[in-house]
Amino acid sequence: MAKKILITGFLPFDQDPTNPSGDWVNWMVAKSMPHQTKERILRGIVLPVTFQGAFPALKKVCDEFCPDIIVMTGLAKNRKELTVERIGINWVDARIPDNDGVQILSSKIDSEGPDGLFTTVPVEKILDLAKASNTPMKLSTSAGEYVCNDLLYKTLCYTLDKKTSATFIHIPGSDNYDGIYLALESIVNGL
Repeated sequence: MAKKILITGFLPFDQDPTNPSGDWVNWMVAKSMPHQTKERILRGIVLPVTFQGAFPALKKVCDEFCPDIIVMTGLAKNRKELTVERIGINWVDARIPDNDGVQILSSKIDSEGPDGLFTTVPVEKILDLAKASNTPMKLSTSAGEYVCNDLLYKTLCYTLDKKTSATFIHIPGSDNYDGIYLALESIVNGL
């Protein structure tokens, strides 16, 4: 049976004209769709940068596609290399409003949920795949307090009782994303 992999990225936000995470998803889907195999089926979705829209859009695709692995990506402009997240925290404190104009400050995502949930794709495997492709990547213990973390936490809650593994990788700000896209492709292909 083919392994089903869902990759996600985001639309632009914070007045940026593009978002490399969403651009990477579109690039991967265009590149991979003609090459679906018996071993792997890839689907991608570019999500809105909104607290009310990102997770429901991901959940809808998950309910239809039933992925084995979810690889979420987002932009972290101030980071210098790719970072794989270890944990989603039950907390939002948005420094800027989302694309709907909503700014959630100092609030739990789920008032009854655990304080944090660990990602379920082994981070060591992702770091090893990055190293094998000569890609600088670091481990991160904070997906931030914005929509990326909100999506990660909600997705980890959603997959708790499913046979779906989930991870989140932040893409750094860069002038040249070609190498980053190839590295992410290599990581996804290795999962």
